[in-house]
Amino acid sequence: MIAASIGVGKGKDSHTAGAEACTQAISGLPKGKDADALIVFGSTTFDQDALVAGVTSVAPNAILIGCSTAGEISSEGFSTYNTVVVMAICSDQARFWGAIGNHILWNARLAGEECANTLTYNSNGYISSCLTFLDVLSGSGDETIRGMTNKLGDTFPVTGGASGDEMLFFETYQYLQNKVYRGSIVGMGLSGDYHTASVAMHGFLPIGISRVATRSEGTTLFELDGKPASSIYEEYFGEDHVHELHDGLLPALAVAYPLGVFTDDNNDVVLRNPIFVDQKGAMTFASGIPEKSEIRLMISDIDRGLETAERAAREVLKKLQGRTPKAIIVVNSAARKKMFGLRADEEIEIIQRIIGRDVPIAGYYSYAQVGGQSGERVQIHNGSLLLWAIAE
Repeated sequence: MIAASIGVGKGKDSHTAGAEACTQAISGLPKGKDADALIVFGSTTFDQDALVAGVTSVAPNAILIGCSTAGEISSEGFSTYNTVVVMAICSDQARFWGAIGNHILWNARLAGEECANTLTYNSNGYISSCLTFLDVLSGSGDETIRGMTNKLGDTFPVTGGASGDEMLFFETYQYLQNKVYRGSIVGMGLSGDYHTASVAMHGFLPIGISRVATRSEGTTLFELDGKPASSIYEEYFGEDHVHELHDGLLPALAVAYPLGVFTDDNNDVVLRNPIFVDQKGAMTFASGIPEKSEIRLMISDIDRGLETAERAAREVLKKLQGRTPKAIIVVNSAARKKMFGLRADEEIEIIQRIIGRDVPIAGYYSYAQVGGQSGERVQIHNGSLLLWAIAE
């Protein structure tokens, strides 16, 4: 048996909001069952320590992971804001294990390795998949995930996303048990008899000619074809529109036209949304772009984005091979939130229509998505919708 339920907390008192969300989530579990695992997504408008303390005051023995967000998602309130969403899961056939890797700023890869090693140790090596949430502002998300997969395996099913902070891009938070962390990666390993499926899709198409990343360092792309990186926008849109790239964080032009990084894996295209563009044309991302990568501008719109939600939901059901999902985790892009605006709820409505309105959904808007199902290489995505499902 695997069962899940959702709770949503609101209000000015952070501890109360967390406690109410957890109480509501547990009340929806089968009678007499306690939560074995809690997955928590909280707005940074709350006091983070008080919020997590409120959740754990209700279910102190459950394994808890989660993170701060750029907006929360739930099956109860669709795309909600300034809330905390708690998913409670109980099972007599699956087990859950928690772990953390610290100090991404100092050594991102080592943090990922630490999290993976602890998960393996705690479970005596029995984990067969992992949910993970990490900070990508203090260090490389690619390196952190690479550290994790170095220990677990390149195709080990690791799924999750980067934490957010209401689009401020200043500091994000990660939750494990009764504590709040910064600059870390948290993981929940699963073992036992269960099935999961995950899908990450973006729905963008390439436009214009391809270029090559000729100078890149960390999460900053300095040059394309030997020219300032932002020249790809100037050459396509003209100088009159390039000033939009300097208009705050995650500028609108970068949301509508992210960069596509073409990989060798099944001709896949990974999106990268510039968070910040300096006056010299260097662009900073939540995840790095390797030198010598083929780069193209990408384009989409709301209608195509909604089609992507439908395709992703159908693909998850296909991967479950007829099994009924017991819970869905949605890790959606903050860039998609900005693109959809007031129509953001429509994505969740589509997912519910296809997967089933009685299936609990918890999720959030993230600064990056981590995708990897069995047999596929785990990688960092931007601008994508990621769905994770668990079934018996």
